[in-house]
Amino acid sequence: MKKIKIHKGRKYSICSCGLSNTLPLCDNAHRKYNEENKTNYKSVKIISEETTKININSSTWK
Repeated sequence: MKKIKIHKGRKYSICSCGLSNTLPLCDNAHRKYNEENKTNYKSVKIISEETTKININSSTWK
């Protein structure tokens, strides 16, 4: 589980594939992987209504 601070009104891309070198944030590593493996991973986009800290986890993260 990762704990991150997110800021009001800012857009975040959260990794859903586990391939990112900047977990929990997406670095678009899924694009090449999708092309090579015919998968369809995408990041999860969030925009917070307030500055806060969140706990985030994915079963695909190592």
